[in-house]
Amino acid sequence: MGYICIMINYIKFVKIVRKKYFSILIILFSFSCGLFESNGFDLPSEKIYVALQALDQVGIVDILSEEIEYIDINYATESEQGGVIDTPHFIVIDEINRYWFVSTITSGFIGRYNLDTDELIDKIEIGDAPALMALDKEQKKLYVSRMMPMGGMMMGTVSKVVQEIDYSNPEMLMKSNEFSVSSPSPHGLAINSDGSEVSVASNTADWFYKIMPETEEVVGVVMDINSPNVEYPNNEVNRLKPIQCLYVTDNLLFITCSAGISYNPLLGTNETIPGQVQLWDTNSMTLVDSINLSWKSQPWHIIKSPSEERVFVALSGDNLYPGTAGVICLDYKNNDLQVVWDNYSEDFQKLHGIAISDDGETIYVSGRGDDNLHIIKEDNGIIIKSIPLGSDAMAAGIQSIHY
Repeated sequence: MGYICIMINYIKFVKIVRKKYFSILIILFSFSCGLFESNGFDLPSEKIYVALQALDQVGIVDILSEEIEYIDINYATESEQGGVIDTPHFIVIDEINRYWFVSTITSGFIGRYNLDTDELIDKIEIGDAPALMALDKEQKKLYVSRMMPMGGMMMGTVSKVVQEIDYSNPEMLMKSNEFSVSSPSPHGLAINSDGSEVSVASNTADWFYKIMPETEEVVGVVMDINSPNVEYPNNEVNRLKPIQCLYVTDNLLFITCSAGISYNPLLGTNETIPGQVQLWDTNSMTLVDSINLSWKSQPWHIIKSPSEERVFVALSGDNLYPGTAGVICLDYKNNDLQVVWDNYSEDFQKLHGIAISDDGETIYVSGRGDDNLHIIKEDNGIIIKSIPLGSDAMAAGIQSIHY
């Protein structure tokens, strides 16, 4: 027991030291190495919010100064499940109402913060490993994919819930509705611009669903015609493994699929499934186009250009195969997916979150395996610089905000 107490106190001490002094060390190191120079490329005045899963912190990175403020996430001790870690996983920003939100996938909370002060306003426990979030900023509604029962593992999960949270009260978050889908492990999540549709994809069953919040209607479709799961949305087949959803118009939806190695129970063998980026028409619930990538690429989070018909995808890659992580730019003019550029680099390890600057000229990517925030040129994918986030930070979801 004494050893455990010593370890807990040590971890607390490390977090305090890291929070207070790490940004100072980074600035000094940057000056000594000339890292403030960006090869003639003018960086925007932006802050990047990064979920640091292994540190139970959110890092707020000033792109110009490279200074990092660390926000401690300490919800777990108040959990009904009990626990000591939170694991902040994903972040969304409401720049209109001046809030940012973080999901904690281990402790099961959603936290709301003041965007101007970065101070915690309130939090709410929803359980079931809340993963990704989507905002209806006009109605002040937050949608959360609840991925698996607390304490559960990926396989055998029974969670099928998308949680709706009302944040119209400036002091208190409230659960306002729950939507059930027919497949387990809802993960990838997106909302269209007018809030009439929320789409969610099952990470294990390879189905996705369109939810109409106003009528509470839910419509689903299988994503993989080769799947043995065509008529059985409840089965966990783990073939495509959808990760993230993104609306580019009110009825055009991208879904990234990490795929990779999949066990075929009928043949008793493993098969390799290409990583995919799919484009769907949510009016007809039909596949418009799809592009296959290497089975080692593992497409993860996706972001759209604010000015062009382009999307950018973080490719997590496979650590067993160096150089398989990267970023890819896809053009979707006329609903025809074409690769504009890609950048696979051994500097990348297990890329996770992706964001884009307000002017659309700079891309930010978090490295879950390399502990860096990578800054990349939008037009060609060249790395401008990489900012260290902290040792063993396990960086996940990110969001950007101009200031």
